[in-house]
Amino acid sequence: MKIFSVKNIRFLIVPCLLAALFFAACKETPDDYETDLGLDYFPLQVGKFIEYEVDSTIYDPNGDTTVSGSKTFVREEIIDTLTDNNGNVLYKIEHFERVADSLSWGIKKVLTASIQDNQAIRMEDNLRFIKLTFPVKKGNSWNGNVHFDEGLIVTVAGETLEMFKGWSYRTQQVNEPATVGGFQFDETTTVEEADNENLIELRKSSAIYAKGIGWFTGSYGFWTPSALTTAWAKLGKKRPKKALF
Repeated sequence: MKIFSVKNIRFLIVPCLLAALFFAACKETPDDYETDLGLDYFPLQVGKFIEYEVDSTIYDPNGDTTVSGSKTFVREEIIDTLTDNNGNVLYKIEHFERVADSLSWGIKKVLTASIQDNQAIRMEDNLRFIKLTFPVKKGNSWNGNVHFDEGLIVTVAGETLEMFKGWSYRTQQVNEPATVGGFQFDETTTVEEADNENLIELRKSSAIYAKGIGWFTGSYGFWTPSALTTAWAKLGKKRPKKALF
């Protein structure tokens, strides 16, 4: 028969008491871990769609005379999923356009969206954008265009410009109510994508996301001299019309 001494019993009791105190302390300590990452600001589910209208205007060098203006209606619908070579689930989105409500939708392109490494990714026109980072918090900043050359040349109304030069993404507002285009949203997040201006150039872009819906409105503006010393500006706004989420 094995006999335990009082000394051995005390040795066992002390760590047990310490363990009990440790777990009690852990139970009483508030859990500061971020449980709501804000993934609902970038919801991805087959069958969901959003329809919106895009107003764009081209101005002359003085910014006073309209050179041209247009309105386009857009519909984007998540139709399927696929898996990339790294095992990431990508949501396939069909992008439709038309110039009037009375016309039929015409498909213009196919893009993908996904959430990878706590980043909301949108792959469009072979450009990989990081639209949001998680958890969604006010003051978050990141390089949303890190996956492509910011010096990429884009043609607008026959003029060329470095549209994405100097972009820097930052979360400005989080969980704020908003009303846009007759839609009321209880919780929205605003992301400033670009806001840089000097005597010869201007680039501004912003996007607003609603919980349970995702992106639903935004605006953008560019002003830059062309190779022919003619300055052009492109200002645009995107407003929601209908959504199924």
